[in-house]
Amino acid sequence: MNAPLDVKLFGYYPGANCTKCEHSQTCGGQAHEWDFHDIKASLLSTYGDRIQVSLINVFSEEVKAYPEVVEHLKKFGLRIPILMIEGEIVACGGEANEDIVRKVIDFLLAEREQETGKA
Repeated sequence: MNAPLDVKLFGYYPGANCTKCEHSQTCGGQAHEWDFHDIKASLLSTYGDRIQVSLINVFSEEVKAYPEVVEHLKKFGLRIPILMIEGEIVACGGEANEDIVRKVIDFLLAEREQETGKA
């Protein structure tokens, strides 16, 4: 059996209204409406042990362990959420909505299953 697909979601989701955030204009505002825990639970409910989901706050010390994300933030600004799968940034901002996340995961899992079938 393959190791779980490593899915990381980088964002910042305060409980407060997004318009109170100083960065709401640069991230499009929508990013703050996407609750970390809801999306994680939803993905795990759908994919089970085929994926591993980590949630990383871009304003935490933990983000420093991901230099490619830090560089991405410096280059493109606070376009969150940032979706990283298997160590590669695949989408950010509005392109990282739940539908896209699911499409990417579906594609990668299908690709893995196909490769496993060939082995």
